[in-house]
Amino acid sequence: MHESQRYAAIIIDKVLGGSNLDLAFDKALKNSDEFVQQSQVKAITYGTLRYMGQSNYLIDILIKNKIENRVLESLIHVAIYQLTQEAHSDFTVVDQAVRAAKKIDFRKSNLVNAVLRNFLRNKEALIKGFVKQSESKYNYPLWWVDKMKEQYQEHWEDILRIGNEHPPMTIRINKKNIAVEKYVVILNDNNISFRLIHDNALIIETPVNVQDIPGFDEGYFSVQDYGAQLAANFLELKDGQLVLDACAAPGGKTTSILESYDVSLVSLEINAIRAKKIDENLKRLGLRTNLVKQGLDKENLWWDKKAFDRILLDVPCSASGIVRRHVDIKWLRRPADFINFGKNQLELLNNAWPLLKENGKLLYVTCSVFQEENNDVVTAFCKQHQDAKRGGLQFPESVAHLKNQMLPSKNHDGLYYEILEKN
Repeated sequence: MHESQRYAAIIIDKVLGGSNLDLAFDKALKNSDEFVQQSQVKAITYGTLRYMGQSNYLIDILIKNKIENRVLESLIHVAIYQLTQEAHSDFTVVDQAVRAAKKIDFRKSNLVNAVLRNFLRNKEALIKGFVKQSESKYNYPLWWVDKMKEQYQEHWEDILRIGNEHPPMTIRINKKNIAVEKYVVILNDNNISFRLIHDNALIIETPVNVQDIPGFDEGYFSVQDYGAQLAANFLELKDGQLVLDACAAPGGKTTSILESYDVSLVSLEINAIRAKKIDENLKRLGLRTNLVKQGLDKENLWWDKKAFDRILLDVPCSASGIVRRHVDIKWLRRPADFINFGKNQLELLNNAWPLLKENGKLLYVTCSVFQEENNDVVTAFCKQHQDAKRGGLQFPESVAHLKNQMLPSKNHDGLYYEILEKN
């Protein structure tokens, strides 16, 4: 286990230094030894980041002088997570952590041993102290907790709690390739428990590797959060329309549209690596789109001047509504980031609007729960564009929401939807 602890510490160090978690994983594990259990490394890393508010609190108490070696400090975060949240014996966790520490900095391995044993001696009293500070109680930065309190006076604790839970594994059945009723039989025959939540959206009760679910290679389904699956319906599409998916990667909403409607779809994606992912999904599902590997800007030189009936604009955002899937987000984001996100989102709206025909509709989407990226952006946009009118959205009963803001729940992530009609 000590190697899993060590690699988790290396990855966490990269994240705390500003690296994206997925990139940190790839870089750290690219040349790892064959005996390293990558699934164990991932579980430890995710768990440590999920509960880092608590380990931050404990390290501040247990260590008087700053640890210069940040990987070693990350290892202590890892061990504290395991000692408080996992079922391993205390002796095993400490023993393995000391072995890992010797490979990181042999001279400082005694420090790791002393800190962890001190924690165990005072564990009960220290854990009681978690509730004294918001960061350790909720496992989010203080500014995040305060922002949530301000914007969701009745729901903020539930949103924070759900953000620390394991996310549901939701799939969307491709009705062009198989009927929902037939696919349900396949799942039952393979003893895969599930919960149908709406139409062709169902939750796999015990998440498994996607390749272990029958029909993946045959294009019978895609993994997609239920909240994200609503986009195609909110666009109010009709067969024969010209539609733009303006920020298309990784292709979940593009393929959802094509599975449900016979439209002429242009999928726009400026990132070549992410565009490749769209191609892969299209081929697996047996679908086709006009994939344009460029982005929205003021010129839009890729555009043939044929105005779109519908535009889906799923803008880059803080990902605060999907933090349970991206546990690094809450430690990477800073309060000032939301100003930049809002400016970029408003710019993308301005760049997309001229592409929409009169009486057409644009669906603005984020996976954020903060209003600086949602209502504030749409309000600012409508003030600048007299020909823009907010439309109404009807959410299914299975969706928890406040007006246009979906609240993270056991069924779905926290997405924001706004339909804009062009007069």
